[in-house]
Amino acid sequence: MAELLDSIGDGFMAFDFDWRVTYCNRTAEAHYQLRRQDAIGRVAWDLVELGDDSDMRAFLERAMNGRTEVEAEAQSELRPGVWFHLRAFPLEAGLGVTFRDVTERRERVRLEREQAARLELALATSGFGDWRWDMATDLADMSPRAAEMVGLLDGPTMTWTQMLEHVHPEDRELAQLAVGQALQDRTAYEVEYRIVRPTDQVERWIRIRGRVLTDDQDQAVGMLGVLADITEAKLEDARIRADRARLAESEARFRAMADSAPSPIWVTDANGSLEFANRAFRDMAGLPLEELTGDAWGRLLHPDDRAHVAQARALARSDLRPNSWEARFRVDDEWRWMRTASRARFDEAGVFQGYVGLAMDVTDTRLAEDRQRLLINELNHRVKNTLATIQSLARQTLRAGVSVMDARERLTERLLALSAAHNVLTRENWESADIADIAREAVRPYDDPPGARIAIDGPRARLAPNVALAISMALHELATNA
Repeated sequence: MAELLDSIGDGFMAFDFDWRVTYCNRTAEAHYQLRRQDAIGRVAWDLVELGDDSDMRAFLERAMNGRTEVEAEAQSELRPGVWFHLRAFPLEAGLGVTFRDVTERRERVRLEREQAARLELALATSGFGDWRWDMATDLADMSPRAAEMVGLLDGPTMTWTQMLEHVHPEDRELAQLAVGQALQDRTAYEVEYRIVRPTDQVERWIRIRGRVLTDDQDQAVGMLGVLADITEAKLEDARIRADRARLAESEARFRAMADSAPSPIWVTDANGSLEFANRAFRDMAGLPLEELTGDAWGRLLHPDDRAHVAQARALARSDLRPNSWEARFRVDDEWRWMRTASRARFDEAGVFQGYVGLAMDVTDTRLAEDRQRLLINELNHRVKNTLATIQSLARQTLRAGVSVMDARERLTERLLALSAAHNVLTRENWESADIADIAREAVRPYDDPPGARIAIDGPRARLAPNVALAISMALHELATNA
């Protein structure tokens, strides 16, 4: 028996009814650091200092006095931090006691509990609930959090087949395929589907992640995993997709409208760089959009106009005022005048996003304005010349010695001659007149029927307006005198 007791790993000691040691094995010797022959005969309370109120003494006395077997776990009286599992049982001659070091096991259990608590906290914080399915019983154990999400009581309350009944009919096959594939391949899986909660018949979206549990022979024995209610995320995702669809549709409408416009239209970012240019803008520049974005479009500006354009844009950006300027752009190898107008754009929060603007080709308008100014100036000049001519005619006609009747007739004839010359010049836009046309108009009043009295012949020549007027008046005077 002594050899048997020495071979076991547990410590063993025997006491008689007077608490004297009658035997101790090698493990007990090592623990108490006593040789067996020195320990035998000593009273238990002398091995360690156990007071009358010691828990260990109370434990041993309960077994001795009650003649019953008792068990407990307690810290070592000699080695702080070391825990033993104690078992005391009556012997014919007293009491036997075994003790086993369970410090490592207790620490492992403590760590497992701490890890479980951390996992439970992490799951609760993340919104997940955990579950476990036992293939042998076909029951699913769910944590309170998981059971609440799917509308079940926590614990082994439902089989896998029963749980499938609460999966949305349209998603049931998806759920079965995901689990079946995981069991077949011994892999983890993740799947999303709708359920109808038994408690309130409300439809909810859940996401399940799980992995297969296997035994020593790699045979599937169940599954372990977590689940989360993702209904709100699904609804938010649907709202985001709808917003994106509306935004894409709105952008498509804007692009279609902008590309249909005959005038260049553009959009800049908050830094002033070009983000969008419509078809008219691209056609005008003869470049694709990627070669116009940013500040690349500025290369199309006439060098003499770049400074005032930059100044106008900077001034507008200082207080986000509407922006307008005119400048020359290179279009089809020629410089064309463009008038631009743009306004600041803002997002829903009122943050400045950039400018949107359009441009119009005003080259023809500017040329027309230049011609109009030129014509007005020319008209003023010619009216002054005409008035001076009339003044000269009047002075020559109304000289002394001429009767009023003759003067009126001669002045009228001379004014008609001047008018005839003006008619020729007007037909020629007052640029020049043919000498034959001037002569023909000047002598027309004297070429009376019944036959032609005057023949006009000579080389063709173009006369400037002032020369044409002088020749007209001279021919008139000659014809009158003749």
